[in-house]
Amino acid sequence: MSTEFQISYTLDVLLYIGCMIDEEKRDLYEEDIDTFMPMLGTISDKYLEKLKKINKGTPGFINYIISIVIVNDHLHDWTTTDLLDRHKRLVTVFKKTAHFKKASSVLKKFINNDFSKTMPLIKVIVTDLDRLGFKKFWLEEKLPLLKERTAEYQKVLSEFNIARYVNSWVVDKKIPVNGQWYILAYSGNQYKPLLGKFNVIAPITPADQLFHRVVSYVLKAGSYRKFCKALKPDSDLKAEYKKHKLYKSFKGISDYAEVCLKKALSVYLIDDYHTSELEIPANYPFATVIHGFLCENEKPIDVAIGVYVIDMMKKLSR
Repeated sequence: MSTEFQISYTLDVLLYIGCMIDEEKRDLYEEDIDTFMPMLGTISDKYLEKLKKINKGTPGFINYIISIVIVNDHLHDWTTTDLLDRHKRLVTVFKKTAHFKKASSVLKKFINNDFSKTMPLIKVIVTDLDRLGFKKFWLEEKLPLLKERTAEYQKVLSEFNIARYVNSWVVDKKIPVNGQWYILAYSGNQYKPLLGKFNVIAPITPADQLFHRVVSYVLKAGSYRKFCKALKPDSDLKAEYKKHKLYKSFKGISDYAEVCLKKALSVYLIDDYHTSELEIPANYPFATVIHGFLCENEKPIDVAIGVYVIDMMKKLSR
């Protein structure tokens, strides 16, 4: 059975506003942003400036709003306006979920402070965008692309359970295995899990790069350093470490070993299932050594990554 992808105009219009107040994302969708942003009314312009100030204090706060909205039981049967009109209900419902109990302190702080300030501003901007024809634009220009990419992603995931495989290499941040996948036009160029239940990806990512995006997230979010402390470096590795151009930025050899491990894993995991052009940088020789170990010593699926890495570091100490 293929994975079911969800598409949501409500989430996408929120993310579009997020792109207007975030310079990096604005650059990513420059053409789309320039289509509507210059035509917004003066009130929307003023509200965007207020949202920019909030974003400076709480970077990426739009993702917190997405988290609150995405779990709502009326996301797909209420209009965007109805959902935004009932923003107090959104919080009430979210606080009753298990997601709120596990939420980060930053998300909880946002709910108790800036959420009630942002939603009325966002509602006005959404209404203004609708007046300018943004929804018609999304339906005609974005929805067909979302559907096309969905079919491609479904094919990839029906052939290979990306989440289940990658989670066997995760230390402290698991991605949703049986969670819902959302494909959203303005969610950026990176894979992002939300609340331990939702996987978010944008059609900007080609289907053959989906696995790559998930691996990149896992390796960036994961921490392997405590396992790398099992390494007892020989004189050659000590010399390699001290001669590295980023030597002063590393917090000891275990930190350097973790960087090498992540570089080796990124190549190993992607090459294991997909043709890849990734190569280990020449200035990380120890990463090549680790990659060789990974290739010659397959990790059983039921062995914890910590156990495997500690064993590897001990053997590479010899």
